[in-house]
Amino acid sequence: MPHMTIVEHSFEFVDTYIPEYFETGATDPLYIFVSGPQGSGKTYTSRLLYDHLVEKYKGERKVALTSIDDFYLTHDDQLKLSKTFSKNKLLQGRGLPGTHDMNVLNDVLNAVNQKRGNNREENKLLLPQYDKSKFDGEGDRCATRLELDVPIDIIILEGWFIGFEAVLQGKDNDDLLKGDMVDVNAKLFMYGDLMWKNPEINSLGIVLCADTIQNVYTWRTQQEHDLISKTGKGMTDEEVKSFVDRYFPCYQLYYENLVRGEKLGSIATLTLGIDIERKVYSSKVRCIE
Repeated sequence: MPHMTIVEHSFEFVDTYIPEYFETGATDPLYIFVSGPQGSGKTYTSRLLYDHLVEKYKGERKVALTSIDDFYLTHDDQLKLSKTFSKNKLLQGRGLPGTHDMNVLNDVLNAVNQKRGNNREENKLLLPQYDKSKFDGEGDRCATRLELDVPIDIIILEGWFIGFEAVLQGKDNDDLLKGDMVDVNAKLFMYGDLMWKNPEINSLGIVLCADTIQNVYTWRTQQEHDLISKTGKGMTDEEVKSFVDRYFPCYQLYYENLVRGEKLGSIATLTLGIDIERKVYSSKVRCIE
């Protein structure tokens, strides 16, 4: 009998815990946080989860899908940030904690949590959209936003550092929490407080755990090769390595704690061990009592 895929495990998980949540009479929105290294399949999984839940709860519950990537700063604001932190190579361009528009993120999450829209003209939830191809790959926010009816009952939020927990300076972290990472770590506190560590948010967590974080280099290279074959444009293998190198200090400092903690979701967390082929070799669910 073939092993279940990432998507199949994820469907089984949400189909168990979503009904349990709403059967208690809960009226607050339920978040589904999906976290995994770049290239692990989190975006693909999140999209199929969204389609699955829309079909399952058609006419009964409103479902939304967004990515932390859609909340990146505008191109102009990123240039300002890069100038302000000109000596910090980790903040030169989008990607890491600190390169997102926290005001827009806070506005959207407040609207979801309060079961209302976030625009004045009509009661709609407007979600930002980000185009990574603009400005020769530097990216910029799209002029149009995704418009959704409210209230939102279930919202899927995915991202490569969802669930990372900022750490305090101390002897156990001195080797990693230094230099450019000090600024990134300080900014990460805001993300956790707003989302996965927010006591007012009810959530399920799905964590994709690579058997080795070095897989990110292979996965991102594969993605770029696919992009080149389709569009004729993309990064060279050397450029991919340099790109991933910029993210690697975060993986080194936070990723293992996320996986071992098994507490991304405030209700329950599914942790899937995956190999280089993205095949699931372990599955564990931890419920928070």
